[in-house]
Parts: sequence; C-alpha cells; structure tokens
Amino acid sequence: MTSNQERAKQLMADSHFAFINGQNREALNLANEAIQLASKDPDAYFHAGNACMSLGDYENAVDYYKKAVKLEPNNGNRYFNLGYAYATEGRAGESVKNLAKAEELGCSPENTVQLYNLLGIICFDMGRYNDALINLGKAETIIGVDMDIMRRKAIIYGMKNEIRKGLEICNQMKLIAPSEYIGYQYAFKLLSQAHRLDAAKRELDIAAKYAAPSMDYYMDCVTFEIQNYDGDKDKEHLKKALALLEKALGSMKPSAKEVAETYISSAELWLQLEDADMTIACLDAAQNPVASFNHGFEIIPRDHGEIKLTEYDVEEMIENDRIRIENELGEYGLEELAESIAPDEDGHREFLTVLDEPQTEAAEEYKLEENDTPELTPENKDQINRLYVGAYTLKNDFTKVIDYARKLQSSESSHNKYIGIYSETNAYMKLGTEDHRQKYEETIKFFRNAMIKDPGDIAAVTFRIQCYTDIGEYGEAEQLCNLLTPEIRKSFLEKIKEAKGGGE
Repeated sequence: MTSNQERAKQLMADSHFAFINGQNREALNLANEAIQLASKDPDAYFHAGNACMSLGDYENAVDYYKKAVKLEPNNGNRYFNLGYAYATEGRAGESVKNLAKAEELGCSPENTVQLYNLLGIICFDMGRYNDALINLGKAETIIGVDMDIMRRKAIIYGMKNEIRKGLEICNQMKLIAPSEYIGYQYAFKLLSQAHRLDAAKRELDIAAKYAAPSMDYYMDCVTFEIQNYDGDKDKEHLKKALALLEKALGSMKPSAKEVAETYISSAELWLQLEDADMTIACLDAAQNPVASFNHGFEIIPRDHGEIKLTEYDVEEMIENDRIRIENELGEYGLEELAESIAPDEDGHREFLTVLDEPQTEAAEEYKLEENDTPELTPENKDQINRLYVGAYTLKNDFTKVIDYARKLQSSESSHNKYIGIYSETNAYMKLGTEDHRQKYEETIKFFRNAMIKDPGDIAAVTFRIQCYTDIGEYGEAEQLCNLLTPEIRKSFLEKIKEAKGGGE
C-alpha cells in the first residue's frame, strides 16, 4: 500500500469518527481530503455522502453516492445508500429503482432491513398499499417483531379500510407492550374511522386501566368528545374536551411544543363555544407557551362556572380513593378490617393504635425550561391566525379581523390564503367602508382566475359563491352552485335562500 493510500485510509477512519460524534462538517472535510488522495476508492465517497446527509445537503450526498456506485457497481450497499439519499430528497422514482438494484445484488443485513422498511414507506406514500405491506413483511421476517413496523402496518390497513386486520395488528402491539399506549391508540383510531364509537370508547377505558397515562391518551379522549359533538351537537362534549385538556397539562409533564398545541386546541373549542375572549387568551398563551404554563395559565379559569368535573375526573377520584384505602388498610378496606377485629368486653376497640397520616413530601411543581422555545409550524401559525379571525369576528372587531386575515394571506396553503382574502373583504363590508363593493369585485376576480388556472379548485368556487351572496348577486351565486356536488350544492343554495330572505 502506498503512503497516499495509507493516508487516505486514516483520513476515512478519522472522517467516520467525526461523523459518529456529530462533527459532520469536519467529517466532510476529512472525506474530501481522502478523495484527493484516493479518487478511485468508493469508501471515500461513501463517507463524504454520509456527512452530507447529516448536514441536510441531499443533492451533494446523491452526487457522492453516485460516484461510489460507479466505482463499485456490483455492491448492493452502494445502491442502497444512493436510494436512501434519493428518498430523503423526495425523488421516489429514482429511489425505488436504486433500492430494487440493491435488493437484486444483496446488501448487509442492517441495510437489507432498512431497504425493505424504506420501500414500505415509499410505496405507502405512492398509494401502493399492498406493495408496502409486502416490503414491511420482508423486513419483519429478518428482524422479527418490531413495533415500528406493526405501527406502519396498522396505518396501512386503516388506509385500505381493512379495520379487522388493522385491529389484529393492534392486539399484537398490546401483547408485546401492554403498558404502552400505542396499541390502544391505533385501535381507537381504527374504530373511530369505522364509526364504532362505543367500541372506541371501550378502547379508551381499557387503555386507562392498563397503559401508562400519556398526552396522546388525553388527546384521543378529546377527539372522542368532539366526534360525539359532531353527531349530536351537544356542547357539553366541548366542555368535557376542555376539561380533559386542562387535566392533561396538570397531570402530565408536557413538552413546550405539546403545551402550545394544547392551547391551540383549547382555542378551537372555545371558539365553537362562542367565547371570543377565552379563544384569544388561549391563542396568546400558545404563542408564548413556556411563560404561560410556568405562570399557571388556566385553560378553564377558576371563576368560570359553566364547566364542571368530567366523568373521567369523577371515575379517577373514586379509583384513587379505592387504591389509597387498599394501600393503607389492606385489600378488604376499612369496613372489613374493623369487623374482623373483635371488640373488648365493653364493646369498644380502644386497643387499636391510632394511625397518623403518612408524611409525604410535596411533589415539586413541574415547570418548563425557560430556554425551551418551540418553533411553531406553518400549520400552527395558520391555525392561530384563522382562530384569531374567528374570535375577532365574534367580537365584531373587524379591524383586528383584517390584521389577521392579511397574515393568513401569506400562507403556503391555498385554502388558508383564500380564507384570508375572503375574510379581509368581508370585514371591509362589515366596517361599512365606501370601497367595499370594489373590494368584493377584486376578490371575485381573484377567485375566478384561480378557477381558470385550476378548474378542479372547489375552494375557489365556494368562496366566489359566498362573495356573490354577500353582495346580493344571487343569480350569479346560484349559477355557480351547479359546479358543486349535490350535497355541497344543497348547503349553499340554502344559504343563498336565507340571504335572500334577509338572513346573514
């Protein structure tokens, strides 16, 4: 071996060491030095590609892995690395082609498992659910039982609407990890999807008994209450959901991100209860979750008299009392214990020792780390702005509506952008501005152009109908309704009829 080759091997070893210690930029520099000394060694490009992957530079990672493939075209691991990089870059077609070549040539055992897992994920994203199941099954035969694979299979069976098969997978997850919520969670989701709400509620009850409590459990309980509200429109379900969110934050140790999302969910519920002030308070808290949580922000203020303990709270209080008595006095409880000890000759039991209350140290109050400032996702920000629009509409504060509607207009989601454009236009009319009619004409033109660009854009159609209805051009609105499905058309025609009669 020449000195250059020896030096290159040492540089690659150093690159790998830097890589596994998270020093990715240094790993890339060392790998590139190795490439300069040994440009025909595929491992040098492999190490450079790994460093680029960790740096999020997928385009260059692909280039490095391509060079490794070219230098060693009969090594399946090289194709696997390239396929993985393509998948990360979002180029599914190129990824599948290279992964198939890797399978044909054969890979190391660890890469083979990842290969089938990756093919399963890609096929799922492409809607090829049967192929996804086959590939996940292949991964399972190599590594045996795996919770992550079972989770993916349960999701796929849900997408295929094969509820029974999905529930079988959930039962397997429960057998492997009965104290983890994941098996119960996916069973709940599948049963809810099948509109089997009684069975879904039973799943939550079983989870409460056997699985460790979690934020996911409470969120699913909230989902259950909302599903019931969608069915019977009884607002007591929304109040129970709020109480559950309050309880989740009080009994769990949530992350700052979970706190923020819980405040946003609470705002959604308060808006449906038409309480604009509490909606705004929760949204304000969501944008500064650490300080709000640590200073004791309450989703349900103590002086808010409408919302009482939910059935979940009452059941837990009874169970906690039962456990406390059993721990202190044995499994028979206080009454049975008293009856089991005979009285003295005067009928008294004064010989019993008085038990002092056990001394327990107060648990330290849970606080979030002050420097834990979660980054709200674009979806979170859109949701917050939509809710602000709804809350200030309830308060008839249309100047504020315009402020948040304009923020929505910068959304990456076309639907949220449409909501922002329409809400601003409608707010000008509510304010009675002189140019609100012109504003509507501009908005109608915008939605008409969106329809021309994409004839299948139903959202543009519905917002254009709403605009025509707002300004009293009912004929135009009714004509556009013909583009809608019968169910949606019926709903809009009823709104138009109500508007004609003087309704809003």
